[in-house]
Amino acid sequence: MAKRKREKDKLDKLTDISYKRKVECTNEFSTWFKNLDNSLRLRIDKRIQRLADGNWGHHKRFDNLLEIKWTAGTMGSFRLYCAEIGGVILLLGGHKDTQSEDIESAKDLLEGLKNGSTRTQVYE
Repeated sequence: MAKRKREKDKLDKLTDISYKRKVECTNEFSTWFKNLDNSLRLRIDKRIQRLADGNWGHHKRFDNLLEIKWTAGTMGSFRLYCAEIGGVILLLGGHKDTQSEDIESAKDLLEGLKNGSTRTQVYE
């Protein structure tokens, strides 16, 4: 009986267009985001809104991380590193050129979320 209710709840979320995932972010993500130029911030915000709507777009999953990828014309390839814990948590953002270091930092932030040393705030 409980299994059917969970399946119905999942279906309701899929068919309810008003359903949005909760999106939070780390201070590290906020700092990275604030240091970008306006046009890039607008593009990234649009992509995050798609995440909240359940549209992952081009992405890769590994080591409990979700890497959202896209190319911003002449600005190059960008990445968002996220986790799914009661919604979407934006851990860190980065560029293809710094991908290895960004992945390690995102893993550290995810570990910090698990042990309580990393805090999040609502993404606005």
